[in-house]
Amino acid sequence: MKQTHYNAIMVKGKPQSSIQKIFILCIASALGNEALSILVSGVFGAPLYLDTVFTVAITFSFGLLPGMLTGVLLYPLCENLKMLLLDSGEGIFWAGNAFVLCTVTEILLVCFFRSRLKMRQEFFISTAANLMVLVVLDCILISIMGGVIDFILHNFVSVRQNLYPEDIFKLGLIRTNVPVLPAAILSRIPINIVDRFIAIFGGYGISLLYQKPSKT
Repeated sequence: MKQTHYNAIMVKGKPQSSIQKIFILCIASALGNEALSILVSGVFGAPLYLDTVFTVAITFSFGLLPGMLTGVLLYPLCENLKMLLLDSGEGIFWAGNAFVLCTVTEILLVCFFRSRLKMRQEFFISTAANLMVLVVLDCILISIMGGVIDFILHNFVSVRQNLYPEDIFKLGLIRTNVPVLPAAILSRIPINIVDRFIAIFGGYGISLLYQKPSKT
């Protein structure tokens, strides 16, 4: 049989069926992020976001490009559509997209740790230790980047924003004479400690399900 008659057409070293599967999982993950975020913060009113759990899972499973597709394109698209449907206002519509830089940072961090986890995946303790280091770094970098973005939006850009969980901590810090920028950064740490722990460990667990071979 000629090679052109293979059922699985190779695209950049991967069968076309595999590319399609990854794309479908990216779409499902973006919707999963949106659903989980609405459930946690909207329905249960918890001061968490959990809007990157499935992005982390996709990145752990398939690497940088699927992670970027999910977290930088598809999930923001879902979020923007939700804002339009809810008539949230143009200011929130584009201002919220600025925080996608935090998602990019997280994806890059996960990619950096991904190869280390693959090399040591047979050792549970080593895997858990690497994930904890990732949680700490993720929390610190996301808090810094999110605080800087928040500072810029509030002080240099005229934009209307909703009240977010970290704003309660930020106002408390400002009242104790902490400068606005450090307050914007520090106020995110208590939330991000829990949020990023669930996102990283939960995302890693989901990634193991994504990578399970499908039964034929």
